[in-house]
Amino acid sequence: MPKAILFDLDGTLADTIPTITLGVNLTMEQLGYPTHSEASVRSFINHGARMLIRSAMPLELQEDEALVDTVLSSYNHHYRGVHLQTDHTYAGMRELVERLHRHFRIGVLSNKQDEMVQNLAAQLLSPNSWDAAQGTVEGYPTKPHPYLAQLITQTLGVLPSECVMVGDSDVDLLTAKNAGMTHIGVTWGYRTAQELTAAGATMLASTPLELERLILSLA
Repeated sequence: MPKAILFDLDGTLADTIPTITLGVNLTMEQLGYPTHSEASVRSFINHGARMLIRSAMPLELQEDEALVDTVLSSYNHHYRGVHLQTDHTYAGMRELVERLHRHFRIGVLSNKQDEMVQNLAAQLLSPNSWDAAQGTVEGYPTKPHPYLAQLITQTLGVLPSECVMVGDSDVDLLTAKNAGMTHIGVTWGYRTAQELTAAGATMLASTPLELERLILSLA
């Protein structure tokens, strides 16, 4: 029986693409690089800010690690200034987290920078409806490596096998697999049901209420 539910942030709890795109394009404009559409930025995400920025840079510059460091620093500055413009969850998700917290420990687990994850969890979710949030730590691996998942389970005081990872991407599925967690995919985010199924997802929810039913069926 699960004791904790871990929610991915981008594309699972909230639509963060508009503000991520804004942060990316402010950075690109500052450095004189081409800007990107939301659709392009959506294809760049899921592997952390460094991979996002590398993908957004001109192709011929992407292997210059020192330059990637510089561009990433600029992005962190710009995104820090706009990330809280994401000010609401997907419809029904805030309320779902409140209901689930009556039965489970609740965590937010994201490849976004940890500072922004903490800020967004506090802004998007009701006070006292969640227990921990964990984003990327500089110098350490991102999802789907199990490192971040292991950090948050230690904070929550549960075993990975006692957790359900909820997310909209194959990265969340692989994170759950690598950490020894149950996985439930959601289809309202940035990857389709077909993409999730092709990646190996066996439980999919198309609405928050369907997600709630699936989670409670595991209890």
